[in-house]
Amino acid sequence: MRLAFKLISFAFFALLSSQEVRSQEVQLSGRWQQISSDAGSCAACFVGIVRQGTVLIVSANNGWSATVQADRNGPAHFATGRGRWKMRPGATYSNKVFDVLFAVRDEQLMMFMVVDLGNGSKRTITAVFARPVPKLPVTRA
Repeated sequence: MRLAFKLISFAFFALLSSQEVRSQEVQLSGRWQQISSDAGSCAACFVGIVRQGTVLIVSANNGWSATVQADRNGPAHFATGRGRWKMRPGATYSNKVFDVLFAVRDEQLMMFMVVDLGNGSKRTITAVFARPVPKLPVTRA
């Protein structure tokens, strides 16, 4: 699993190095709304990321969480680590562990997750998140 994750990480960072990782103000911490995923569309899916030094705790409302290590060069623009899907009998990823990589690019959060399916195979899930747009109050004229 580690080799596959390292290869994906290398390819991802090669892509990032071709374009500058965006501005200092865009950080990993905070709430991010899913805008696309190759595991299926989910307009109600989001992740919350809380930074504690160089460690980030990531929680997703669709049943997984992870602890990742942020880069150590100033503001966090990328992080890698491990996580686990929640135990849900009958669910595809129930209690499965994964390696994960997050990076901010163009004000979006990119995620690459490599899930160990436990039978010698792995599944890579890629997703893109954006900051949720605040809902404005509706006024009637």
